[in-house]
Amino acid sequence: MADTRQVQSQTGGRDDLSIDASRCLRMRFCQSSCRRCADACPHGAIGLERTLSVDPARCTGCLLCSAACPSGALEQGADFYACVTQLSRVPDPILGCSRTREKAHATLACLGGLAEEHLVALSHTLSGKLTLNMTRCGDCPNAGIVSQLLQRLHGVAEAGLFDSGCRIVLAESPGDMEFAEESVGRRGFFKAFRDSIFKSAAVVLSSTAERVERRTDYSTKRLPIRRELLREIRKSLSPATEERIRQRFDSTVSFDSGCTVCQGCVAICPAGALQTADPEKTPVFIVGSCTGCGLCGEFCMDGALEITPGGV
Repeated sequence: MADTRQVQSQTGGRDDLSIDASRCLRMRFCQSSCRRCADACPHGAIGLERTLSVDPARCTGCLLCSAACPSGALEQGADFYACVTQLSRVPDPILGCSRTREKAHATLACLGGLAEEHLVALSHTLSGKLTLNMTRCGDCPNAGIVSQLLQRLHGVAEAGLFDSGCRIVLAESPGDMEFAEESVGRRGFFKAFRDSIFKSAAVVLSSTAERVERRTDYSTKRLPIRRELLREIRKSLSPATEERIRQRFDSTVSFDSGCTVCQGCVAICPAGALQTADPEKTPVFIVGSCTGCGLCGEFCMDGALEITPGGV
């Protein structure tokens, strides 16, 4: 069984970060060059030597590492599905952190963990305007997440992925937002809830109890939670938006004549994007399951595998 645990940071009031070393590319293949989480961490709290570790004395709970990790080895401890459901109950909801919960309809430990996939899912699940409450970031050790979130929002907007979804804005001062309690009246509640269901019932109504229990060992194949969200959202989007998502998030794996059909890439892939249909033939690539982590390319001893961003 893999080493799976929760880390409670200095700033969070709960278990902020879920760690599953069996998902880590460096732990799956010791020669992997992946350092995405360590490079994203502004406090040097990530260890990648003998196992994936987080130093709680250094970790400030910004969750930037979870947004950077392509395999789900580091993920937010909060149930994001439940968060989306809470936000769907009110028009123009506000999402906050553990320090701004009094002025938010739903909270995460820190908004630094909102990856681009989360932002796309929120935009196409909710109605009206979603405000990210960043009003306490100025006096927080995680103040650097503001610029990171702005970059992600800009990147997603430039890719045209907010065109048909709700607007997402950052509020850095109390005057930038208007907080209303959840009691918006029966008509307002049901209108917001109905609209969110119509836009993406699969995400809003997903129940934690109904989802498959997550095993944590090196043989388990699964997508990171944020990629699962994106996959559900894609089912209800227009072909044009789906094409933009493909260009932004998908990758394609192809094989050349040097492939010896060893099936090693199938075993090493943490997401199950490569599968064996016939042991005498090259693996089958599953469109939409690849996170573009690059581990299969690093592991291939024959150099016969190519990863292309942008999908097929």
